[in-house]
Amino acid sequence: MNDFEKLSKIFDMKPFDAKKDIPKALPLAKIEETSDDRKESDFDLTRETIRDLINTNNDAIREMISIAKSSEKGRDFEVAGQLMKTQSEVAKDLLDIHKQLKDIEDDKTTIKTQNNILFTGSTSDLIKQIEDKRKEVVDVKPKE
Repeated sequence: MNDFEKLSKIFDMKPFDAKKDIPKALPLAKIEETSDDRKESDFDLTRETIRDLINTNNDAIREMISIAKSSEKGRDFEVAGQLMKTQSEVAKDLLDIHKQLKDIEDDKTTIKTQNNILFTGSTSDLIKQIEDKRKEVVDVKPKE
């Protein structure tokens, strides 16, 4: 009788078979594009993921606080505090993605000022304008 069988008998448990008793991991869900605009679908996916994290963290925080209260150990309260800090950072990330999307949309709609000086006319018109400007300039000789 090996050690595992002895422990199983002591604790009145059936032996553990690693090949049968460990559940297989669920396959990862494939993320498909939901719209033609990739930025919008990425934004939606990111927003949904962060909101799921917020909800999951809320449950974890409640559970950790109840554990900390029942155990009255400082380390448990420290872990609960770290979870709350992480939760606030995730909430900030949610706001940041909204700001980033707004900035991207603003970049599309903002018209940049472009100052190009363009002369429309013939070369003779341009020469005439230059000569007219030369006549306006007063030539002043310094006093000796």
